[in-house]
Amino acid sequence: MKRKILSITLVTALMFVLAACGNGSTDSDGKASTDGNKKVTLKIIHWQQENINNYIKEFNKKFEEKYPDVKVEYTTVPADATYDQLMQTRMNAGNTGDVDIIPLKSSFVGAPQDWSKGAADPMWKQWIDAGLISDLSGQAFIKNYNEVDVQNAMTYNDKVYGVNMGKVAFTGLFYNKDLFAKYNLQVPTTWDELQNVIKVFKDNGVEALGFAGKDVWPIGLAVQGLQASIHDDQLSYIKGLWTGQTKLTDPVQIEVLQKAQTLMNSAMPGFMGIDYGTLPSLFATGKVAMIADGTWDATTIQAANPDLKFGYFPIPGSNDAAKNKDLAGKYDMTWMVVDKSPNKDYALKWLEMLSEKGNYTDFVNAAGFLPTQPDVEIKSEFIKDIQPYLENFKLSWDQLFINRQNVGQYIAESSVHAEMLKPAGPIATPEELASKSQADWDAAAPK
Repeated sequence: MKRKILSITLVTALMFVLAACGNGSTDSDGKASTDGNKKVTLKIIHWQQENINNYIKEFNKKFEEKYPDVKVEYTTVPADATYDQLMQTRMNAGNTGDVDIIPLKSSFVGAPQDWSKGAADPMWKQWIDAGLISDLSGQAFIKNYNEVDVQNAMTYNDKVYGVNMGKVAFTGLFYNKDLFAKYNLQVPTTWDELQNVIKVFKDNGVEALGFAGKDVWPIGLAVQGLQASIHDDQLSYIKGLWTGQTKLTDPVQIEVLQKAQTLMNSAMPGFMGIDYGTLPSLFATGKVAMIADGTWDATTIQAANPDLKFGYFPIPGSNDAAKNKDLAGKYDMTWMVVDKSPNKDYALKWLEMLSEKGNYTDFVNAAGFLPTQPDVEIKSEFIKDIQPYLENFKLSWDQLFINRQNVGQYIAESSVHAEMLKPAGPIATPEELASKSQADWDAAAPK
């Protein structure tokens, strides 16, 4: 969903973050000093996401009150390649206590399968295989979570290595209910209906659709919405790429790119200059009728404008309404404990406390997640409103896709880079982009 592009600014910022960290003081054995002056410094890193960051900061205060020997150092950086680099740097530091608790942006997905020989191991698998991540299988708090979610999102090689905090969908559009009502519009269930909604807004001088193009990866959210509704079976198509039965130049994938380009051509002017942090506020203040984003940002929108009436619907990429009725997404935020951490006991206590029913309930309501614990009271009217779209929740393309090693830019990471198409990028046609993507895929084939 994102590109591996780090600006000099971000690299510099990362260097400052890393330099600032590691100033916490512990004794050589990692235990709290008894002289009353030193504390255990529990180091946690995270990506920047305001609603979740605010909750964790408040939770950390509660944790420190319960465990006065502990000071939590909570470091956040942008949710792009900066965070990935920070994770890698901290883990590469070994046993120096540079990080105690670390979250993945998803769950344990992307490991090579029997049909993807030669695929690269995801970073989480490399860490687990190297013995860097703690086995949590015997921890009592794991039983707080749904058994099926533990199996699907927290388990690798029959052992539990992480605590997943919930599910999110991101293959839909937020929409302003008042603007829809003003122009007598219904939630679109087909591609043609969506195009009509966009036309009505434009005819009335209303910006119809917003993207956070400056950060690039948010464009991929809309693309994954198209893939989830246009493909009959995404996993079969992905397997076919490995076996040669399907190609990135197939009509179905050309259709995805064509419709992605249509959506970008329908977007508000200058969308490539809008950053991800700004987009929710543009929507909350009524400057755009619909935005491509994940359900996790509902709480951000609510905070920006508590009076706004808004909803969320799956992007209808097909003219067959039955193919458009479900949302896709991922298991989000899987916390892992560094096995050689000198503060491992406190790291486990932190996860244990976060997993308590009351704290977990507060977390999922703050985050806008679908819970992975049973019998959690959801307060959000937004989540209740989209529940019908979640009855057949499925994993998104980027959770299913397994890439080849050393692929070129047109197929890198989650593989579909519609942002390279005009008006976002330099490539004129979907056919040209599809051809370049297939060429990169073929060039990376195992020899």
